[in-house]
Amino acid sequence: MSRADTVASLISRWREKGDAFVCFREPGASHCRCIRGGRLEALDGMDRLDGREGFVFAPFRAGEGHPVWMLRAEEEAGFPADRIEGGTEKEAPAPVPVAGRLDVVPSPRYARAFAAFSRALCAGEFQKLVLSRRVGEPCPAGFSWAEAFRAACRRYVHSYVYLFYAPQTGYWLGATPEILLRGRGGAYETVALAGTQCLKDGRLAGKWSAKNIREQAFVADYVADGLRGLGLACSAEGPFTVTAGELAHLKTVFRFSLPAEVPVGRVLQVLHPTPAVCGLPKEAARRFIDAQEGYDRGYYAGFLGTFDLEGETALYVNLRCMQSAGNGADFRLYAGGGLLPSSVLEEEWMETERKLQTMKYVISKGIPSEIYR
Repeated sequence: MSRADTVASLISRWREKGDAFVCFREPGASHCRCIRGGRLEALDGMDRLDGREGFVFAPFRAGEGHPVWMLRAEEEAGFPADRIEGGTEKEAPAPVPVAGRLDVVPSPRYARAFAAFSRALCAGEFQKLVLSRRVGEPCPAGFSWAEAFRAACRRYVHSYVYLFYAPQTGYWLGATPEILLRGRGGAYETVALAGTQCLKDGRLAGKWSAKNIREQAFVADYVADGLRGLGLACSAEGPFTVTAGELAHLKTVFRFSLPAEVPVGRVLQVLHPTPAVCGLPKEAARRFIDAQEGYDRGYYAGFLGTFDLEGETALYVNLRCMQSAGNGADFRLYAGGGLLPSSVLEEEWMETERKLQTMKYVISKGIPSEIYR
């Protein structure tokens, strides 16, 4: 790889080959990695991951046209920050500029889904449910996936930023704040991330509400119980406040040792999907979401990242993301929020509106400047 190579030129070459590839930047890292796959393997479940290594792209629910994809590395490249970023914009405390207007009135489709979710919660069928939505956004003339990836890396410093392409999935780009599972050599960690509050001048606008505290506690209790159910002793740190763009969340970190007799795939089966993206009880909540949400999540709220690559696993929940078939096709953007019986329609709608700004901002910055042409 020559010094003149850029993420854009690399992606262009790989795309012409028609192969699957991924570029990603770990939270806070000063460089990104790019992997081209010689073979993309379709797996029918998380338990099939054990014994393999590569980059994983997994759906919210495996099956029915949404396999777990394993990308085996055939070619790799790495880029330091000065060759993927450029510019000076950084993450909060500076607020993310609003890319287009915020719709303050919930759509009829969202309102109907919210009513169904709320009835089930108030009837005591669930402790928590997560309602998401998918919105269309036009692709601007001259849009560059490489430039959008660069803009996300520049702006969302504390998030996991990725650009994934495969002929079977099209393009996916995201900036997610949530670890699903990370570790090496038997030492692992996972998190419980839930509750949302807007920042004001880079700071919390007020105290955390009882609803947000309770929502995060559901996730934390689920993670702790799941790890204990596998016979794993874990330590917990939190909850504490973390930021992602213009939003803040409550986070608890769990650390544990994983013995050789407990497969990583088994841990993933317990953790995914967490109540942060699904609900409680988990399987019943997942079936309810499939029936009532009004669309197929596909790979939104799934997970992605490296699996046992060079001895390390680093998987993240696929949040704050968008997809497209490419070649000027419109984008699909995804966002959601956790609901409890006390949730209010207008408040939950505005939470999704603010989360959608993550990708709307990236789209607005996806036009190459002269320096990168």
